[in-house]
Amino acid sequence: MTNNDYIALVLVYLIIVVALLVSLALERTGRFEGNTTRKIVHIGVGNFVFVWWMFTENWIMLVFFTIPFAILLFLAMFKGNAISNSKIGKISNEDGHRTGLFLYAVSITIMVAFFFHNWVAASIGIIAMTYGDAFGSLVGKRWGKHKIMHHKSVEGTLAVMFSTAIIAFIVIAFYSFLITNGYYVGNATPNLPVPVVCLLAGAVTAVLELLSPGQYDNLTIPTAVALVMVGVGL
Repeated sequence: MTNNDYIALVLVYLIIVVALLVSLALERTGRFEGNTTRKIVHIGVGNFVFVWWMFTENWIMLVFFTIPFAILLFLAMFKGNAISNSKIGKISNEDGHRTGLFLYAVSITIMVAFFFHNWVAASIGIIAMTYGDAFGSLVGKRWGKHKIMHHKSVEGTLAVMFSTAIIAFIVIAFYSFLITNGYYVGNATPNLPVPVVCLLAGAVTAVLELLSPGQYDNLTIPTAVALVMVGVGL
């Protein structure tokens, strides 16, 4: 392991802690319901996509981040243990789908295991699951008046699409900056114009979020979007 790996691990765990603390602080105000704080954790933890390029080997992330994270969330699904009685357990069992956060961790593990040399594609897959799904849920609950299927709304679906597209553009710009300045060796130039690629990512995310049952969108969205991004050259 190199110094970059140690720094990246510290940053990843710092991102997780900050996401949980922000969620807890907002919950204590009494102005936000459980689903909202869960989505804040979704978004906050997903910001590790701006850090994981620092890892030199994928096994380091698997051993010290994604697999322990998955085990932790697996235990959180079952009542009667210290993990399930913690804030993480509350988020897993009361504020959202029972297996949702566990599948979230499984998806991250899949990205690390199979997309290590395609960080841009994997990052867009992750933000589709985090930012896209979260903004779709928040907008849909607040302004969703035109229902279409699975209790989803036109407003929420459009929020999924455009929030994913916007954050995907930011991800590509971020990695382009890293590559241009020699911090990262990879590809952030797709075969199609970047705006088209971002809208494509948003469209795929919106369709999958609409069609996927419950918590399973945490598995289908990142995997499918990442594969599509690889297909367009990322």
